Amino acid sequence: MDRDNRYFIEALHRGLRVLEAFSEENSSLSLVEIADACGLDKSTAFRFVHTLEELGYLERDPDSKRYRPGLKVLKLGFSAINHLDLVQLAHPYLKALSQETDEATNMALRDGSEIVYVARISPLQLVNINLRVGSRLPVHCTSMGKAHLLDLEEPALERLLGKGPFQAFTPHTITGLKELVADLAQARRHEYTIGDEELAVGMRSVAAPVRNATGEIAAAINVSVSSARVSREELEAHLAVAVVESARHISTALGNIEYED
Repeated sequence: MDRDNRYFIEALHRGLRVLEAFSEENSSLSLVEIADACGLDKSTAFRFVHTLEELGYLERDPDSKRYRPGLKVLKLGFSAINHLDLVQLAHPYLKALSQETDEATNMALRDGSEIVYVARISPLQLVNINLRVGSRLPVHCTSMGKAHLLDLEEPALERLLGKGPFQAFTPHTITGLKELVADLAQARRHEYTIGDEELAVGMRSVAAPVRNATGEIAAAINVSVSSARVSREELEAHLAVAVVESARHISTALGNIEYED
C-alpha cells in the first residue's frame, strides 16, 4: 500500500489500528495492551482510545479499566453483512429449523399485497400444496404474509388491501379488514402469526418476522405442517417457539442488535 501520498491520513490509519487490535481471542484490552499492539506510546494511544470511546466505538469497563468494542463497531460490521444475499445468510438457519422440527421451512419477501417465496426447505413429509421458490401468495391468508403486516396499523392496511372483502380460499380465510386487524393485534403479543387452513384446507403454518438493522421487517420465515398431523395447539405450544427463535437469530445476523444477549 502506498502511504507516501497526500491522500493518506496517518491519524485515521492509527485509529483503525486500535480497533483492529481487538479480536475473538482479545475481546477486551487494557490501555497498555492497546499501545503495545499498535506500536504507540501510552499517551498517543490514550488520545486515540479516548476519542473512539467518546464516539461510541469503544467502551471502558469502570471496574477492570479495560476496553472493548462498542455498539458502533458492531453496526459497522453488520452493515457490511447486510450486503450479503439474504437467502444465503438465512439458509443455514432455515435448514437447522427444518431438521429440528422435521417440517418444511420457508422464507418470503413482501411485494405489495403478495409474498414471494425466496427459500424453501422441505423434508420427506410434504404438505398438500404445491409451493416452490418464486411462488406468490396473498398476504392476508398466509402466516408469512401476516408476519409482514405486523407493523402496519389499520389505515396502512386499508391503503394496502382495501376494506375487503378479501378473496376467500377456504371457509377459514379472513376476508374482512376488521378481522385481520384483530388477528394481527393478537399476533403482536406473541411475536408470531398463524395460518390455520386459511389458504388451503389441510395446511397450518406459524411464521415470525425477520428484522434488519433498523428494526424494519425484511422477510418472514415459517414452518408449515399438515393439519392432520399437527393440531393448532401443538403448533403454538412447540413449533412457534422454534420459529420465533430462528427468526431472531437471522435478525441478529442482519444487524438487529435488539435480540443480542
